[in-house]
Amino acid sequence: MLASSLGLAVMLGVAWRVESERHQVRDDIAALRHARTQRPAPMSADSGAAADIPVLPDFDSAAVVHTFTSVVTQAGLPLDEVNYALEDTREQPYLRYRISLSVKSGYPQLRKAVAALASEMPNVALDAVRCGRENPAMTALACELTFSGFFRKPHG
Repeated sequence: MLASSLGLAVMLGVAWRVESERHQVRDDIAALRHARTQRPAPMSADSGAAADIPVLPDFDSAAVVHTFTSVVTQAGLPLDEVNYALEDTREQPYLRYRISLSVKSGYPQLRKAVAALASEMPNVALDAVRCGRENPAMTALACELTFSGFFRKPHG
């Protein structure tokens, strides 16, 4: 009886910790998104209505992959899988590059990596994050993160 009560108490403690970390992740993501929208966008040098359009960088797939991978690994995230896909944006005035990654890491490393990406790659935005634990006793989170990078369309 005592062993089952102790086991139940341990499981409840682990479940509470997992849930509190999920809430912290959601709160931090909301804060990062809010901070990102509060940051003034770079303005073009042209005057008039064009001054309200942010200047996007030119698209260079190799440079994006290199920079993204460097920033994430320097933040301490071990990358399990990364996928890059250029979306068909014929109707949009910009290119959208989708970046999806799977990682197993602790919460502090995830937070550090997302903050570093927001700082180093201001044209890349966090679209979604989904985390969970395969086993409540494990400390590492298994997460799927999705980002969108926005780039200037080539002329011509």
